[in-house]
Amino acid sequence: MKIKTIYKKLNDIANQLNIKIIKGKGNFKGGSCVYKEENIIVLNHNKPIEDRVRNLAFSLLEFNLNTLDIESKIEQILKEYEYIKENI
Repeated sequence: MKIKTIYKKLNDIANQLNIKIIKGKGNFKGGSCVYKEENIIVLNHNKPIEDRVRNLAFSLLEFNLNTLDIESKIEQILKEYEYIKENI
C-alpha cells in the first residue's frame, strides 16, 4: 500500500472519531491534544509524509479504535506503530 493511501486512510479514521486534524507548517513535531473539549491532532506539513504518517498513527493509538471497522492492512500498520511506540 502506498504511503499516501495510508495517510488518507488514517485521516479517514480520525474523521470517524470526530478528531480535528490541523495541518500546519513550522518548527514543531506534532501530536494530539484536547483543546476546549475538542480532540485535535496537529501535523507538520514541513515534515516528510513518512513522519506525518507516524505522528498520525501514534496519535490515533491514544484513542479507542475498537469501535471502528478498520481494514486489516491499516490495522496491521497501526499494530506495527503501536509496537514501535512501546519500544521507543
